[in-house]
Amino acid sequence: MKAISKEDFATWKQDKVTEAFFELCAERIQDLKDILADTAGIDPVNDNHNRGFIKAYEEVLKVDFE
Repeated sequence: MKAISKEDFATWKQDKVTEAFFELCAERIQDLKDILADTAGIDPVNDNHNRGFIKAYEEVLKVDFE
């Protein structure tokens, strides 16, 4: 894996494309939560699938240099 500097990481986090990607992830989280609120219990496998995606998006949003 190629090492990057803390400064490079900060620049990447502030890039407009990165910011748009993170906004999209946050929107997807909310969309999936809304879906779960409306359909939870109908299809437990799909519920688990959606919860897994929510957790994955949350992990992306938590990315940090440390």
